[in-house]
Amino acid sequence: MKKILVPVDFSNHTDISCRYAIEFAKVYGAEIRLFHTYFDQIVIADTSFPDTLDMSTIYNEELMKEIFRHAEHNMAELEEKMNALLKKENISNVIFSSMVTGGEIEHELNEICKGFHPDLVVMGTTGRGNNLNVWGKVSTYIIDNAKVPVLTVPEIRNFHGFQNIMLVADLSEGNADTIHNLFKLFSPFDFRIKVVHFSTKSKQSDEYVRMKALQLKFGKEEKANLIDFEVVEVADDNQKAVDHFVTEHKIDLIVFQPHKHSLLHLFFTKKITKKNLFAANVPLLAIPVASEIS
Repeated sequence: MKKILVPVDFSNHTDISCRYAIEFAKVYGAEIRLFHTYFDQIVIADTSFPDTLDMSTIYNEELMKEIFRHAEHNMAELEEKMNALLKKENISNVIFSSMVTGGEIEHELNEICKGFHPDLVVMGTTGRGNNLNVWGKVSTYIIDNAKVPVLTVPEIRNFHGFQNIMLVADLSEGNADTIHNLFKLFSPFDFRIKVVHFSTKSKQSDEYVRMKALQLKFGKEEKANLIDFEVVEVADDNQKAVDHFVTEHKIDLIVFQPHKHSLLHLFFTKKITKKNLFAANVPLLAIPVASEIS
């Protein structure tokens, strides 16, 4: 892992997202690219008076320039703050760079991914002020479309570490590859993986058989106490089941494979959406099925 992309909105939440990026970067010696994009579309007044139209256009152009200057100032402050943190903690193998652009958020994120080629994306799940809903949609968009792992961090106070990792398994063929990728990604850390499948069916024999088949592929790792497997039967409240498991096992990170049509369509009822995992209020790591972690 050599490149980590961190989309930022300059809220207080930005610091904890950067902290998680630093924890990965310092063990891999990676570059962290801070990225911010702002909406730069000029709104032209609907009027029949040319002079009013010109004044409106000029006003909006000046406003866009001011927004850009403000964004660049905030980015410079953030980069300076992060470099000071690296110096304070004597981290010498991490490099920060930054980029500020104007445009439609999803488009600009696609463009920077094409040019920067990140190995990991780290971002918050909420944003500043009126941007809360927009930022939530952006994190969801990245999860659904990125070809690399995406780590989303909720508004928590401190870095929780990666000691207890929960992989929510849909019992598809891709689960084994995801587990292999987890072992690669977290090899520098002290961690343990708990593979869990939440069952809401009345007849679970097939699910138990598939979980056992997955378990048998990792006998060596299980014997070393690095991983275990469990099927959790959900009686009625799916969110309660997720929250209880996270609390009981002191989960620091939830991992899942994103599916474009429904992230959880194979391991929850149709009433459950990705909001259940977000609601657990721990960092989420989405690993695309086709991704290859080096």
